Amino acid sequence: MILIKHHNEGNYEPYFYFALEDYILNNLLKDDESYFFTWKIEGLVSGKNQVIENEINFPFVKENNIKFFRRPTGGGSVYADLNNTMFSIITKRSTKNFSFKNYLEKITEVFKKLNINLEFSGRNDLTLNGKKISGNAFLQNKNGMLMHGTLMYDLDIETMVRSLTPSDEKLVSKGISSVKSRVTNLKPHLNDMSHDELINFLESNLTNEVYEINPDEVQLLNEKAKYYASDEFLFERQPEYTNILKQRFNWGEIEIRLKIKKGIIENFKLNGDFFDLNDLDTFEHKFIKKRYNFQTIKSILSTEKIDDYILGANNHDLLALFEKYFLKT
Repeated sequence: MILIKHHNEGNYEPYFYFALEDYILNNLLKDDESYFFTWKIEGLVSGKNQVIENEINFPFVKENNIKFFRRPTGGGSVYADLNNTMFSIITKRSTKNFSFKNYLEKITEVFKKLNINLEFSGRNDLTLNGKKISGNAFLQNKNGMLMHGTLMYDLDIETMVRSLTPSDEKLVSKGISSVKSRVTNLKPHLNDMSHDELINFLESNLTNEVYEINPDEVQLLNEKAKYYASDEFLFERQPEYTNILKQRFNWGEIEIRLKIKKGIIENFKLNGDFFDLNDLDTFEHKFIKKRYNFQTIKSILSTEKIDDYILGANNHDLLALFEKYFLKT
């Protein structure tokens, strides 16, 4: 395989790396070639077909300033910190049906040199002694196949669980115990090999050639990266879904049900045990066909007052409820 030297170390957002994968797949890749590179990110990454609001513990993520991203491949949500290594393999498509195993075996063979016996498990995982250390995702097109995944060197498992599960402490506690029984880190099995040493070992043993990204390509990739950083990619690619925001205030409990399609509010309904003063349809209609983000909600509430419709309610409470469920405010 050909090792890509991207000279982008220290950039812990995935946008550049998604652009690099796309560039290799659709511009560099030739017959009988395979490319490999490693990268690090900090944050949560959901698959392209997932609904963001269903995947993360918003209050915890916001409180701890954990970033959130969407990737162009399918699969489930993952948490990554700097003690986790991401890797990418880009190659021509096989004439056979795709199997993660065909590509992950390259990884397992290299780890045998360290006397570590990784095993392929399930659809897309690598395990060590029956515990998961790597999850992977892929996409393919007419030009080739991209597969990327995680390698848990010394990942903070507790933060991972708290980021991806409900905020109820009992559930979190059980979740941490449950996940720790099913996943493990590589560090205890590597005889004091550092994270950087592991990365260098993988790169030198998986590849036999180097391609260095030049300054012109870096500029191109930075432009491409803007798409993956956009709200369009993050939110509008979501399937149509219903989001429910719920909280009790001193004026009553309110539940807001929103039907979202391509980032646009298709339906907006208020339910609860509050006392309404006027027809709620008038207030609800103000949100229909508007973009679903915090700035839009804030703008609407700058002219519309919820206390005209619900006894004792106020816009401050309503905004706080929305802000609680938005990553980007």
